[in-house]
Amino acid sequence: MAETETAIRRDRRGRSRWVGGAVAGLVAGVCFGLYLQFVVGVLPPREAVVAPETLAYSWVVHLFHSLAFALVYVGVVSFPRIARFADRPATGVALGAAFGVALWAVATGVAVAFWAVANTVLVLPIPDPSVGSLVGHVLYGAVLGTTFAVVRRA
Repeated sequence: MAETETAIRRDRRGRSRWVGGAVAGLVAGVCFGLYLQFVVGVLPPREAVVAPETLAYSWVVHLFHSLAFALVYVGVVSFPRIARFADRPATGVALGAAFGVALWAVATGVAVAFWAVANTVLVLPIPDPSVGSLVGHVLYGAVLGTTFAVVRRA
């Protein structure tokens, strides 16, 4: 009987970790999106015609990516040696910020190249490691790590 209760409790903890990550990802995505829209001015993309549909679509795509990358974060911080740090706000913010830097490096260095190939660009663009993008990703990661830890403790 005790094993069943423990298994159920462990299953609930695992499930709440993913739900907490989803909530944290959406909160972090909203913060990052507001930064992109009002500070950097790239949401919606500059090339797009500015219309309400374009803005709404850009936000939906942005929040979808925020949610997806938050679930990647949860997967990374689920390892037992890292999980104990991810569940505390003070260390969660540092883990999240580090995740944001890693996400920025991958997005700038790798994802842009894949996007270019997928859109049949013959000459690959040189990655543009802008400071504004780095700040936004660190903001996303810090809010993600902090919110994840707070939601997990609630």
